[in-house]
Amino acid sequence: MGSAYLCGHTGIENRVIDNSASYIAGWLFRLKNDNRFVIQSAAQAQKASDYILGKKLEEILEE
Repeated sequence: MGSAYLCGHTGIENRVIDNSASYIAGWLFRLKNDNRFVIQSAAQAQKASDYILGKKLEEILEE
């Protein structure tokens, strides 16, 4: 999710490759069995993306 956020922010076209598809397939079991997993993962991915982009908490709260 974090890479998707960063690709969207930077305008990088996101291409699916065999490794990515295999990686995602590995998480399907977890996603199907934990309703909160997607929300928790999205929140953590957003925090990581904000950190990579150098956003401070104050800037994020202003948005």
